[in-house]
Amino acid sequence: GMAWFDTVRRSPVQTQALRLMIGNGFSPQLARQLVGRLPEGRDDTASEHWLLNVLARNLRCASADTSIQDNGGVFAVVGPTGVGKTTTTAKLAAHFALKHGAGSVGLITVDTYRMGASDQLRAFGRILNIPVHTARDSASLTDLLNLFDRKKLVLIDTVGVGQRDRRVADLLASLPVQRVQRLLALNASAQAETLEEVVHAYGAKPGTRCVFTKLDEAVKSGAVIDVAIRHQLVVEGFANGQRVPEEWHAARAQLLVQKALMKPAASIFAPDDSELGLLLTAPHAMPHNGRGAQHV
Repeated sequence: GMAWFDTVRRSPVQTQALRLMIGNGFSPQLARQLVGRLPEGRDDTASEHWLLNVLARNLRCASADTSIQDNGGVFAVVGPTGVGKTTTTAKLAAHFALKHGAGSVGLITVDTYRMGASDQLRAFGRILNIPVHTARDSASLTDLLNLFDRKKLVLIDTVGVGQRDRRVADLLASLPVQRVQRLLALNASAQAETLEEVVHAYGAKPGTRCVFTKLDEAVKSGAVIDVAIRHQLVVEGFANGQRVPEEWHAARAQLLVQKALMKPAASIFAPDDSELGLLLTAPHAMPHNGRGAQHV
């Protein structure tokens, strides 16, 4: 590991690329993998362009043929408390209703104990002219899904459960897997380690849909891009504010990666070259699960 970093350090372009990725919250594992494959003979601008293209190619985003906004489906919006699930549900419903009509959307809330959660979604529902139904258990959820069988889009706003809470398993078990897909809300301003725990706790696998929330609050967004790439999640869209439906956008890989590779502001948390070497050569920084950039 030390020999690898010494080799990279002799190349100012590779060192700059490392600083850019680590400074923006990307994991040492992905940074090592990409910088080690950086083509020789490029200046800083060309290297950043190469990084942007490689990351964008590996960030899977929903296309017009597969997106929820165009094709509908039955989705449960899941994630820890406070990540913006209810607002995301309302934004998706609003955009779909504008295109397909309010009658094509069904809204269900299963958050029966968090103060005001159902009221918030009902308020959005009244604005959108879409009734909101409450499921109090698995049986009533199944009944509502049967009721909405002909709806083009059904969204289920679930209770927020922290990724370390044992009730996550109960929540996921209450969703009929044959009929409901998961839409995982990832807080772009959260710590990288938190995002990693959320993905594991909520059982996200390659192909699982996700949305990025609170992108406007994130000082750096490399971590959420990194997590989505390594776990091969499919990004449906992102939110950059609270307004419904204005501050919701379909996922565009180039745009998201471009934001994630912005020059980071000076910070006491940014490592210098010697600290960067220790960070990148630590045992936990070594690739260990075979995941990462798939199509470099």
